[in-house]
Amino acid sequence: MCLAAIKDFIKYQAFDQKAQTKSTDNSFLFISKAKLISVKSDPVSICCHFGGIIIRHIIEKIFQIDHGSKKPVRVLHVMDQSLPHIAGYTIRAKYLLEDQVARGHEVFVLTGPKQGPDAVDQKIGGVKYLRTHFNRWEKGIASLKGKHIVFGRAIKRRLRKLIKTGGFDIIHAHTPFTIALPALKIAHNFTLPFVYEKRNLWEESARCRGKLSGRWPLYQLSKYIDRWVTRRADSVITITENLRQHTIKMGLAPEKVVVVGNGADTKAFVPREPDPNLRARCLQGGSFIIGYIGTFFKFEGLPLLLETFALLVKRHPGVRLVLVGDGEDRKNIEVLCRELGVGGKCLLVGKVLHEKIIDYYSIMDVLVYPRYRSTLTEMISPLKPLEPMAMAKVVVLSDVGGVRDLVENNESGLFFEAGSKNSLMEVLSRLVAQPDKALYFGEKAYKYVHEKRQWRDMAGKYEEAYEKIQSKF
Repeated sequence: MCLAAIKDFIKYQAFDQKAQTKSTDNSFLFISKAKLISVKSDPVSICCHFGGIIIRHIIEKIFQIDHGSKKPVRVLHVMDQSLPHIAGYTIRAKYLLEDQVARGHEVFVLTGPKQGPDAVDQKIGGVKYLRTHFNRWEKGIASLKGKHIVFGRAIKRRLRKLIKTGGFDIIHAHTPFTIALPALKIAHNFTLPFVYEKRNLWEESARCRGKLSGRWPLYQLSKYIDRWVTRRADSVITITENLRQHTIKMGLAPEKVVVVGNGADTKAFVPREPDPNLRARCLQGGSFIIGYIGTFFKFEGLPLLLETFALLVKRHPGVRLVLVGDGEDRKNIEVLCRELGVGGKCLLVGKVLHEKIIDYYSIMDVLVYPRYRSTLTEMISPLKPLEPMAMAKVVVLSDVGGVRDLVENNESGLFFEAGSKNSLMEVLSRLVAQPDKALYFGEKAYKYVHEKRQWRDMAGKYEEAYEKIQSKF
């Protein structure tokens, strides 16, 4: 037991990244991997110093004393974008990272060049945001459509400088793999634990949206690189259980993959009375509002919602549809509205300020998330449904895998068969005919989010991942 404890102590010291940068007459100066740079203490002090540490470590080993995740860590997140940009990607990070700060950790974020040439280092919510910019040579290459040639180079250059001076304990990279790949290489160069958080499948998203990068051979290349990074990570965090199982099939040990799902800000999104003027404007003489708030991606299934609404309004003339947001499918939706003849009863609001979203949630009777079934939507869950649920609104969702991981059917929400107008029509018609049902399921949704989907509950699972990998370094 004593021998094992001493071995563990040596291993622990060998990977101690918290280098001491000052030395006094009675201390040591160390750098990464415990290389002794200078010793100014006398031999007796040296023996007492090491002897005390080894004895303490033996006691901890014998009595199984575990400091666990209570020990604050200095973590550097590497992300594509961050606040002040507003998107699902940045909002999720905001809540999870600010919770880490509340737990006593020192949290830094390094963003890639996509954050913009004018982005500045800043502190928001206790999180220190640092930026990566192309140098003069890289700007020239990027201007010639060679951004991807120098993208990783710029991130590695900035990371290398930060790690040399920052004394970080963990490098935590987020999708896409174009961010994670350079972060992995630098983390391994400095023998630092590397966490890869997979909240999206970049190549599958590109394929669903019809982008060039979703076609052969770029699609296959993207899958290969993502798999390469995933298999070399010390720990992988996924957004759903389905994605976790997919990751394990790549060859990772189950204990290395942790699910950190989406959550809701229950302090910001609270039940409230609808804005009477806004509701009257959106109702346009009707009596029941069906809504959607989010990005108009092609895989979100908004054409299916429109086609179903065109049938529903014939049976229930008082129904109105309000779509809030913008995106690549916007023009297609506008054309479809005209073709279906529902322009007078369907309101396309466009993009609104983040703080105004709550006003629109408040006036809606039901919110619909009609995602099409695909490899992407089977494994990735949306963020938006949890917001109206926290406001006691009923949500209707297609039964794709990423949604089933997020909501409990007939409990916290209602499912319909993905891609089926008849199935969606049946669920919506029942809610329109029985508004009390919408209130009933809204109350259950509120309870579910407060009990199981608050951001602090999600962020606590970061501790599990960090604790596991720190015990190995």
